[in-house]
Amino acid sequence: MATVITGRDVTLEIDSDDFEPQTLSVTLAVEDDQQVYETFGGPVYKTLTQSYSLDIEMLSDWGATGSLCEALETAFDSAPDTSLNFSMVIVGTNDTVTMAGKVFPKVPPVSGAGADASVISFTLPGDVNTALTVTDVANP
Repeated sequence: MATVITGRDVTLEIDSDDFEPQTLSVTLAVEDDQQVYETFGGPVYKTLTQSYSLDIEMLSDWGATGSLCEALETAFDSAPDTSLNFSMVIVGTNDTVTMAGKVFPKVPPVSGAGADASVISFTLPGDVNTALTVTDVANP
């Protein structure tokens, strides 16, 4: 039987306020900076950093009460080098996994196309000084 994985929730914390935008998709991408050293005894591997980024596709909420877009812009304008807490919940057939870490604010794009809903995509870079945490809970 195939395992079906669905996204359930993404939350960003800005100035002690939790934001749960109307996301269409979220991708957490992790990339290791791993060096290989050739020694007399053979290759030795050393991971220096584990960088990550959070790619978000969402319905734009510029101008709405409790707007994530405006909160990200304010956070970027006032403290672009201060990372923000995030958590992401993934539900699989047998388990629910919560990923958490910190990302830096960026100003989301602004767009619109006639009567269509405004869909925006942007990337928030992860804070490599904060390790990602993974919590795995078995589904009942």
